[in-house]
Amino acid sequence: MEKQVAAAQTAADEALAPARKKLREERLAKLPADIQELLKTEESKRDDATKKKLAPHLEKLKVSDKDALAALDDAGKKLHAAATAKVEELKKQKRAFTVALAVSDGSAEPTKLFFQGDFTEPRDEVAPGFPSVFDPNPAKVKAPREGTTGRRLALAEWIASPENPFTARVLVNRLWQQYFGTALFANPNDLGYAGAKPTHPELLDWLATEFVARGWSVKAMHRLMVTSAAYRQDSVGAGVGRLTSTSGKVQNLLTSAPTTLRIDPDNKLLARQNPRRLDAETMRDTLLAVSGKLRTHAGGKPLWPPLPEEILRAQPGVLEGLEGKDGGRRQGWYADKEADCDVRSLYLIQKRCLPLPFLQAFDLPDTSLSCARRDVTTVAPQALNLLNSEFSQRAAKAFAERVAREAGADAAKQLERAVWLALGRAPSVAERGQASVFLAKHGKAALPEFCRALLNVNEFVYVD
Repeated sequence: MEKQVAAAQTAADEALAPARKKLREERLAKLPADIQELLKTEESKRDDATKKKLAPHLEKLKVSDKDALAALDDAGKKLHAAATAKVEELKKQKRAFTVALAVSDGSAEPTKLFFQGDFTEPRDEVAPGFPSVFDPNPAKVKAPREGTTGRRLALAEWIASPENPFTARVLVNRLWQQYFGTALFANPNDLGYAGAKPTHPELLDWLATEFVARGWSVKAMHRLMVTSAAYRQDSVGAGVGRLTSTSGKVQNLLTSAPTTLRIDPDNKLLARQNPRRLDAETMRDTLLAVSGKLRTHAGGKPLWPPLPEEILRAQPGVLEGLEGKDGGRRQGWYADKEADCDVRSLYLIQKRCLPLPFLQAFDLPDTSLSCARRDVTTVAPQALNLLNSEFSQRAAKAFAERVAREAGADAAKQLERAVWLALGRAPSVAERGQASVFLAKHGKAALPEFCRALLNVNEFVYVD
């Protein structure tokens, strides 16, 4: 945006350039001859006496934008007005800086240990340091600049230090959980001695080491995990790899599914992939993406999707409730246009006392608490929401319109395109036969219903 504003400003300056040059030449001609002669000397070669003598005359030669604009002809003024309007338009599109309250650690006052907790009885000074169970040594604090003690920087450097094994292990454990359904360390919020031991300690250490070696790049770890042989297994497990360890090295050994199922019913050895249902936000985002309605959006204020009035009244507000037409209290909800809210769920408002119904049905966690591992349930409201909710039906209709637009009127091509978009594969022979009969039998109404059915099959809902 800065480059666009600069380019538009250059165009506005160029529109004034002819008038500016003309006025300068006129003013220069009115100066004494000796001054004109001195001005011909290059600026770098002028001595102090010359600079002092020329200073008042140089001020007279400066042409303001106002003077240059007044000297333009009608065509030049129109050109300058258009360029200036473009500059103002671009400036309005720039996002304003966010203002936030902040606290500085600029105070150098020492921290004291209060005797029996009494703040009026400060005793021994407490030096900056880290939890002794992790690092018993005092922290090395260097103030990087004026106005700060450097303590926060020291803490940040300790947390992200290659010598600190905890941070990298915690993060890669979380990433592994997202892709495999189960973390290597069973409790992602507590990688301590009290919890269960990691199922694959060598693998956890190796991933943590790779994370640091790859410059703490989360994107690199995503790429590493999704391209691994372990991740690319299917959930059946026939002829797939089993993670085990030999001589401290992580290896991928082939095994047969029946044997593995007998000795490892919980799939702790990862002889197959664990099928995982899409989480609430991903489910909604995928419906929008497949239907072609997902809008690109980045930053800005959170969006408020429209909600039915009965939901707003079902959970009345206490302090911020609004009076309804019938005198009853309802939740304060400031809905945006429905089409504007067809963005990733990340950009939607998350109100603690009123979660979005579609997301709540698919185990959206309580936003007032930290959630390291989401609950995964299978209950009737999920199927009902995915099949009959207004959001799902709108997505199915848009999906059908997209298929008709991209595949044309040919039913066979529509079938092929719909399955590719929803499931990422071509339909099987049996699926082609059944779907062709359905599409032929129900006429124009068949395609939206077929698309709605595709959005409800397990293969769409689950990562397998």
